[in-house]
Amino acid sequence: MVRTKSLVSLLLFSTIILGWSSAHAQNVTITPIGSQQGEFCVGDRALLFVDPTGVRILIAPGRTVNGSGDPRLPNPSDPSGGVHVVLIDHPHVDHIGDVFFSNCAGTTTTPFKFPSAGNAPEIASVHNSAVLVGGEQASFFTQKIKDVSGTAPVSCPTIPVGVDNVLSVPRTSPCVVTIRGGTITVSFKGQTQGVKITTIPAFHSAGASPAEVDSLDGIPGPGVAPGLTGYAGSETGYIIRFTNGLTVLWTGDSGLISDWATDSEFYRPNLAVVHMDGLFTMGPDEAVFAVERLIRPVTVIPEHINQVSTSGGIVVPGLRLDAFISKLHRGRVVVPLSGQPISCDGEGSCTGQGLIERDRGRDRDDLH
Repeated sequence: MVRTKSLVSLLLFSTIILGWSSAHAQNVTITPIGSQQGEFCVGDRALLFVDPTGVRILIAPGRTVNGSGDPRLPNPSDPSGGVHVVLIDHPHVDHIGDVFFSNCAGTTTTPFKFPSAGNAPEIASVHNSAVLVGGEQASFFTQKIKDVSGTAPVSCPTIPVGVDNVLSVPRTSPCVVTIRGGTITVSFKGQTQGVKITTIPAFHSAGASPAEVDSLDGIPGPGVAPGLTGYAGSETGYIIRFTNGLTVLWTGDSGLISDWATDSEFYRPNLAVVHMDGLFTMGPDEAVFAVERLIRPVTVIPEHINQVSTSGGIVVPGLRLDAFISKLHRGRVVVPLSGQPISCDGEGSCTGQGLIERDRGRDRDDLH
């Protein structure tokens, strides 16, 4: 009798473990790639998303991913490819990368191999990534990748499949394409489902630094008159819909805009990545309003805070991150600690080392 009970218990335990493993395998993994392991630092922007189908998306490698050879990135020579997609919301240097921050405060830097081209184009060139951008950035990144590799990348070939525009990865060469308010479905070869990437409005600016605009004679930078920047169209945010049901609204650099309410109503995002430094983007108070009133996700990842926001992985009191978390009434906040994976299921429930749960009574005055 005891043996029968033990066998039943073992089978039940095995079923639970197998069920958990299967469910976990369907999660999207998000890995922050910042300046210092286990911390959330001044220049941290980069997030690496991995879909259950294998599609890998790198957002804003900027100043904390140490080029294409950074060991925290997938190996570009692997048969499954390296970074399949690079997303940039606008070509400012903190997102495309001019120098590498080698400490948390961003005061110690080293130059990248191609300083006038930027970090993101070099990564895309070596990893044979698809660079999906909004505005007029396709021309900019085409030139930058050519500056790195010597060859201009092609326009990303999308194939109409039903109502979708499908781009297959991994690729054997980099490509660049503009999404002007539409959607591209990125599908791993052999898979029937793909990750849908859509551009949405933001309120910021999108001029390229004069040092990164090639001159008319083809010599890299500066290619504009003194006091001007290169035209790159409109800044954007992104909606990213993963195959397990996770839907991300990535605000990009933006002030507070009502468009997010429309985006939320239509796309139903359950995870928001929200930028909030209070100078170049909205601040913590506006971010709380955006999350609770407009986007309404299950989980939020704060980004672009431009402060040393944690110490020993713990939120530093009195700074912007602390202000945001303190004023948020409910839901999950996952602080993007560098190198600490975040796992998100299809309902937007995310777990990770930086998880903080908020659940307290709502006081309307807290939002004003």
